[in-house]
Amino acid sequence: MKPVIAHINSQYFALSETFMYFYLSSFRRTHPICLSQLPFINRDLFPFPASDSYETAIPMRHLWRWFEAGLLRRLAGRRILAERILRKRKALLIHAHYGPVGWWALSVKKRLDLPLVTNFYGFDVAPEIEEEGPEWPRRRRQLFEEGDLFLVEGPHMARRLVELGCPSDKVQLQHIAIKVREIPFRPRKPKPRGKVAILFAGRFYEKKGLSYALEAVNITIGKGRDIEFRLIGDGPLMPDVQRYVKEHRLDSYVRLLGLRNYGEYLKELHHADVFLHPSVTAANGDSEGGAPTTILEAQASGVPILSTHHADIPYVVVPDKSALLVAERDSDALAEALLLLLDHQEAWEEMGRAGRAHVEAHHDVGLEVEALENKYFTLLGEPS
Repeated sequence: MKPVIAHINSQYFALSETFMYFYLSSFRRTHPICLSQLPFINRDLFPFPASDSYETAIPMRHLWRWFEAGLLRRLAGRRILAERILRKRKALLIHAHYGPVGWWALSVKKRLDLPLVTNFYGFDVAPEIEEEGPEWPRRRRQLFEEGDLFLVEGPHMARRLVELGCPSDKVQLQHIAIKVREIPFRPRKPKPRGKVAILFAGRFYEKKGLSYALEAVNITIGKGRDIEFRLIGDGPLMPDVQRYVKEHRLDSYVRLLGLRNYGEYLKELHHADVFLHPSVTAANGDSEGGAPTTILEAQASGVPILSTHHADIPYVVVPDKSALLVAERDSDALAEALLLLLDHQEAWEEMGRAGRAHVEAHHDVGLEVEALENKYFTLLGEPS
């Protein structure tokens, strides 16, 4: 019988967390169950067995009792429910996704005496997290002390965890994985006529560097280049993006496509000529931590990448081969690199092939799921 691994997250499955679903739907030697602190969403896009899906939110019929008991007891009630589920399913290990969820799972780990693996993804290494309040640094230190294993996307994130107090022997790399074979590869050929399609995909947050992308695009248009900037996503900075487009009269050059499901996003990616994603460290310390999954998917598709020397982005691309990287918050350098790509379109195909080869070798879920399951078996003291 396959060992049961309990995967806990605040919610399954956000549109931006396809990488998590790829793992959960690809395990071969372990049996995953999912515990969500909030109701499941997007089930039509991310099918997962209902028999292995659990919500630890307090049922509405009991909510008034927990409200009368106070917040702390309500939180304890969710943990008690999680414990019952894990006991019933005979789970042998807990895998928490994001630092705050790992801290939440500590009491469950201790009561059931189970190993706890925690994935850090980026925002959870910030000095403060608004939802967690000023207690987060202390809680993170407690998690580092009591957790068993911490997984990160790349060496930058690993160093960051150690700087924050995590014992180095508890930190291991586990690449973000995608289903490379399901992403069609298209060699990008020079485009002598028609607009060059530049694509961005991500949440409209400060760390995504959208303001610098728009400034670089505006500079490039001012140099007489025929381009179209297509943006997939939404978020709190949408009004700022719309304002910039209007003030600089970019309506005929910028297309705001809104949110798209994974299939629609892949279609946009397939038709793109350049993928632009200039991540930065936000004013509150939030960063990619690792790297955007979209950069991996864009490389798999064969698109040349234009990004920044940020977090683990240099680790997930092949600098100067699959991607051009510039300093953070440098719109002029970003525009210069974009102009270089537009003026040397004969390099697109070679860049795309280098990117595809890189993700096939280092980020394919078929290979990475085996590495993750080996980590589980090592913690369980079983041969892998």
